[in-house]
Formats: sequence, C-alpha cells, structure tokens
Amino acid sequence: MKTMNFNLLVILLALSVSVTSCKNDDDEDVSQFIGDYVIIKAQLTEALVVPTNEMESFSVPVGTPITPAIQSALLGAVNCSSADKSYVELREDFSMYLSCEGLNPLDAGTWEEVSATSLKLNMNSAAIPSSPTGIVLTVTDIVKNATGLVGKTTVPLPKAMIASMLQPFQLTLKATAPELFFAKFSIEFKAK
Repeated sequence: MKTMNFNLLVILLALSVSVTSCKNDDDEDVSQFIGDYVIIKAQLTEALVVPTNEMESFSVPVGTPITPAIQSALLGAVNCSSADKSYVELREDFSMYLSCEGLNPLDAGTWEEVSATSLKLNMNSAAIPSSPTGIVLTVTDIVKNATGLVGKTTVPLPKAMIASMLQPFQLTLKATAPELFFAKFSIEFKAK
C-alpha cells in the first residue's frame, strides 16, 4: 500500500512539473511597441539648411514644428479627411499597416524591435509612393509615456515638400537644390 501511494505521489509530482514547464513555454514576451499610433508632433532637432532664390541658404531652425510635413510624408498614402485620423498599426506579427480610423488598412511593410528604446519601420513603396523602394525609418531614444511614444529619427524629405515648408517664410527653393533633404527631428506618437 505504501509503495502504491509513493508511486502515485511520484506520478503527481512529475505531472505538475510538466504542466508548469509547459505553461512557461507558452508565455512569450510581447513587444511594448505593438499598437496603433497617430503622429501628433514632429519638431526639428537639427537645423535644416536649404538653398533659396532669395539668399544663399536659409536655415530652418531647431525646434521648428514640421508635423504636417511628416504626417504627409509618412501617412500620405492613406486617404483620410484629417491627419489625426490616420494612424500606423504595429501588429504582433511584425507587419505594419496604415489606415484611416482602422478602415481599409494598407500593407505598409514590416517593423522590428531593435531594442527597448529603438525600433525600425521598413516602409514599402505602397506606403511611400514617392520612393520606388520605400524607406527604412529608425526611431531611437524612444520613451514610452502615458499617452504613447516619443523618439528621434531622420527622414528623407523630397524637394517639393521642402519648397512647401519655405512658403510661410515667403522664400522659394533654388531649382538646383538636391532632390532629397535629410531632416532630423523628434516625433511623438499617440496610442489609439
């Protein structure tokens, strides 16, 4: 009788260990970046120097808000009545979609969690029609706060977009200006 109780105890212990170990195998870490985000703020972190017809060069100063230009550059492929309704979806399978209020999501590429403070957005040509190969946007120094994410990045801006950024200053871009300018800026994403 004692032998049978001992054998039963050994079997029960073995089962509890195997059930516990299976449960731990199923618990995978989920990225803190998964979610839907609206771009709510973009601001230059480095002066953007551009050649103009009115002067040799014009420096767009650090701190200049460039939110509409960045929303247009990164979310322009989505038809939406307002930029604050367009958002980036970072999905659990590391796919990335753009949509207007979640309707008709556009496959925009993939994303990678580089580290706890850095992610890479591999945006395809469907997301960035002005670039036949798409762009890779790396966001660094990310801080997650109560409303979303704040980080820093660099993005290539086409000549036409730079020209529109100069309009409030009543300046025009030189025809010989390069096709792309690289803007360094901080970016803030609000979680949906």
